[in-house]
Amino acid sequence: MLGKLIVWGILLGVFIVSGYGLNLIRIAIVDKMAHPDAVIWWKMLIGAVLMTGGITFLGGFVFYRDKKRGKVKPPAWKTK
Repeated sequence: MLGKLIVWGILLGVFIVSGYGLNLIRIAIVDKMAHPDAVIWWKMLIGAVLMTGGITFLGGFVFYRDKKRGKVKPPAWKTK
């Protein structure tokens, strides 16, 4: 029971971090539209890293879980 609670906490944290990254990208775009001379590259970079990292972690988590349960098929280019 405690293990499942820890996993849910980790997944919730990853969702929050990924959502924060997406929000940083949105804020940077709105700032650029409101103030054309604003420097937004650092917000875009941090937001992209957080969002990409969160999506990658979630994809790896689902892939590992499905592979462990035997639900992953081999790629089509490897089958004969």
